[in-house]
Amino acid sequence: MKDEHKFIDIENGRPDGFPIRTFDLTFSLRIYPRQLPHWRGAFIEMAGKENDLFHNHDQGNGNHYRYPLIQYRVNKGKAGIFAINEGVDALQDVLFSTDWKINWNGKPLALSVSNPKKGNHMLQMTDTLRHYKLFKYLPFNADNYQAWLRCRNLTERIALLERVLASHHIAFFADIGWRLPERLEISLQNIQLTQTVKCHDVPMLAFNLTYAANVLLPTGLALGKAVSHGFGWSAPARVKQAWKESRRDFHLKSGHENGQLVEVVVSSDDTKKGK
Repeated sequence: MKDEHKFIDIENGRPDGFPIRTFDLTFSLRIYPRQLPHWRGAFIEMAGKENDLFHNHDQGNGNHYRYPLIQYRVNKGKAGIFAINEGVDALQDVLFSTDWKINWNGKPLALSVSNPKKGNHMLQMTDTLRHYKLFKYLPFNADNYQAWLRCRNLTERIALLERVLASHHIAFFADIGWRLPERLEISLQNIQLTQTVKCHDVPMLAFNLTYAANVLLPTGLALGKAVSHGFGWSAPARVKQAWKESRRDFHLKSGHENGQLVEVVVSSDDTKKGK
């Protein structure tokens, strides 16, 4: 790859990585998270259904079981799209060939873009662990959720989450064609929040969490289930904060918010204060 050396982290990375491209767009349309399916549908209608990268369905209306290369999101209260590799090309083609008008609430609406972020990245193993935060991460299929319910304590649940999180990394790497040169290490550092959310009208357990891994990942990469619908996106975590969080003693505290069961992870210090 031309100028490949520009994307290698000399201090912690290695020159045996895998290049990927990303395109992160935030549009002028203000939306709530509950409107994300509407936003996705409106953009697909504008883009056309000929390119299945935008909707991940085959011609028989079945699903393609692959990592979605175009993902619809809410970025700070505005409609967004995150694209990877071939998804970048498909998204650019649509933006160059359409008038940027969607059907929103039965009326035509012109879109504009603010602060587009195009990136070239190198996926690579690192000698030191990198810390990341995952937001609205959906880790479980039906079998793994039953395994979660059978866990006898938090230690078993952490081990389960680490295994599932590792499998989601490996599945992503396999789908884009990168074969890991060595063992992937995943270490869960903290669970900030778990809550029940609805995805395709099915209640699912979502997590905000911090973890460490011996791999260099681009900001915005999403992992887990339903990443095309705004779940599981990631960002680098500050190392000092992640280290501080990992030193705490955590447990799950259950409660209700807006009529939904919510499990919040609190520290032993908070418990002593009666929180």
